[in-house]
Amino acid sequence: MPLLIILSVCIISSVAIFVKLRGEPNRESATRERSAPALPVKGDSTAKTAPNPGSPLIASSRPADRFPPPSDSAGTANGGGLSVNEADLAYLRGKNLLIPVEGVRAGELHDSFYETRSEGRMHQALDIMASQGTPVLASADGRIKLLTSERGGTMIYVTDSSAPYVYYYAHLQRYADGLCDGKQVSRGEVIGYVGDTGNAGVGNFHLHFGIAKVIAPGKWSGGEPINPYPLLTNR
Repeated sequence: MPLLIILSVCIISSVAIFVKLRGEPNRESATRERSAPALPVKGDSTAKTAPNPGSPLIASSRPADRFPPPSDSAGTANGGGLSVNEADLAYLRGKNLLIPVEGVRAGELHDSFYETRSEGRMHQALDIMASQGTPVLASADGRIKLLTSERGGTMIYVTDSSAPYVYYYAHLQRYADGLCDGKQVSRGEVIGYVGDTGNAGVGNFHLHFGIAKVIAPGKWSGGEPINPYPLLTNR
């Protein structure tokens, strides 16, 4: 009888040890599963990925700059610091610039400032199409500087007497009678006539009209171009 009792105790103890050993791996596995980070499942729409700031799928909310930064040539020519800013634009808007070709309306203008030209140049001015001989008007008050060049042909620069801006008119057929260097002209005054001189192309009659910010009032060269189109159309 005692032998039977001892045998029963051994059997029960063996079963208990066996069950305990079988349960340990399961608990360890469960612990690993709870502590391991969840991995996204392929095809699972709920998996999240941190956005990449440089990704082309992330659209920028910053509007495109209407006025580009100064070119290297302009900055070098003037020792830098010629960047066109909102104060410049506000001043020019306050001038109420006149469309410088008689009879042309704002709706007829085309923004050609950013168009490319020969030798990889940017146009940086406004071409205003008109018939040969159409009067060209001073867009703003200023002082006259007369020039000719291979590209611009017969040209007029009008310098602002109170601020560092210059307005220039190119490809003219001829100057208005009595025009000379240093003459003070008023907004709306006839200063020349539309032509095709310089590199405009024979029969391509138009006015090349530009605005630039220069290093100081009264200067007429080495300036930073400003797009005339939004200033003439209030856009």
